[in-house]
Amino acid sequence: MKNRELKSSITRKLLVIMSVSPIMLGTVLYSQTAEASSETPVISQSVEQESQSAELKGSSSVEDMCYVNVEGWDLQEGMPLYTDLYTVKKGEELVYHAREVEGYRLLTPESTKKMIVDKNEAFIAFNYEKIKPETPQGDYIADGRYVTVTNSNYNTWSNFSWKYRQSGKDLYNKTFQAKGRYEHENGATYYSLYDEKGIWYGYINEKGVKVGNGKEGAYIGYNKYVTITSKSYNTWSNFSWKYKQSADLITNKTYLAKGKYHHINGSTYLSLYDNQGTWYGYINEKAGKVANGKEGVYIADGRKVKVVNKNYNTWSNFSWKYRQSTKNMYGKTYTARGRYEHANGTTYYSLFDNSGKWQGYLNSSATK
Repeated sequence: MKNRELKSSITRKLLVIMSVSPIMLGTVLYSQTAEASSETPVISQSVEQESQSAELKGSSSVEDMCYVNVEGWDLQEGMPLYTDLYTVKKGEELVYHAREVEGYRLLTPESTKKMIVDKNEAFIAFNYEKIKPETPQGDYIADGRYVTVTNSNYNTWSNFSWKYRQSGKDLYNKTFQAKGRYEHENGATYYSLYDEKGIWYGYINEKGVKVGNGKEGAYIGYNKYVTITSKSYNTWSNFSWKYKQSADLITNKTYLAKGKYHHINGSTYLSLYDNQGTWYGYINEKAGKVANGKEGVYIADGRKVKVVNKNYNTWSNFSWKYRQSTKNMYGKTYTARGRYEHANGTTYYSLFDNSGKWQGYLNSSATK
């Protein structure tokens, strides 16, 4: 009778220990209370040691014991984070508290589970998910749009600890592909910039750029007059390079470049309009020179011209300040040292007499 009471006391102590501290997989621990006789041993063994297990099974108290597996799972990766093996007397209650796993948060609603163990090899599972590191910039968002740097006051950064990478002045008026972006907790959006060759230029605040429709970059208002001086460049209807106008038809003419594009290929393209508002297409800026006004750029000439019409005046400037009437110049020959191809379609000669005195600008239609 005394031995039976002792065994019962040992079993009750075992259950208390199991509910407080789990035993790692493959290990079974038996303990005893101070009530136990000093002759009763503390046994710690591996369940894989079959011969010793067989001896224990000979005891009726051991035959009443059940194994309970408790596992914590990384639900996303589908792998175990820990496995605990409990030994509990059949019919007793097991109380298990889910482990705290560094870098993970518990998904299972209950952090504590209770089970009346009524069979061997019972199973309890807790699901976890990996905690994402705190990133003030937020998650990477794939983008792919093309952006033109339009504000030189914004630098680029190598990381979100604000390590300087590139000056905004060096990137001004250049177009990049924003392969991705970040919506930062400070309220700003940052684009991750790459050039045409795939070289990374860092992160830039969206306020420093303007988004374009394609590789040509963003449309930028320009409104300057340009005289086409090269026959090597045609104009295009779009940036898929659909032909629009031959260089031969537009050379030595002045157009209003209402806007421009800084293409990712490194070239700048001007959007040309004539004096009537007709669009002539996109042209590489290398084809022309920017003028001070509608008169276009000064073009050196040097030809001799004779005034053959008395009904024209000469002008001191292209705001049409009167200089003199051709009645006083009729029949005389002058040197046109230079000329202007005006946006209104007229050519104006800059005339000098034989003594080198300037006579003003004259419409070429008054000369021969």
